[in-house]
Amino acid sequence: MQMFMLGMISMGSAIAALLFLRFWRTSHERLFLWFAAAFLCEAVNRAVFAWQGAGDEAALPYLLARLVFFLLILGGIADKNLRKSAPP
Repeated sequence: MQMFMLGMISMGSAIAALLFLRFWRTSHERLFLWFAAAFLCEAVNRAVFAWQGAGDEAALPYLLARLVFFLLILGGIADKNLRKSAPP
């Protein structure tokens, strides 16, 4: 059951990444590109974790991948808020 759930989480994260890529293509808003990268990182992390047998979830490589996931999201938010918007 754990492998099934990890697969579902990985698939859901990959779908979210694809949706954010589609939003980025239509709006060219960089925040969506940051989110797509973050969710792609999470999808790969969960898939590798399941592929390795779902041993210790607190292992350093998986925690570092999650750290990258959250840092990408924070980087996207910071980029959005700190970037000067063009005048209309």
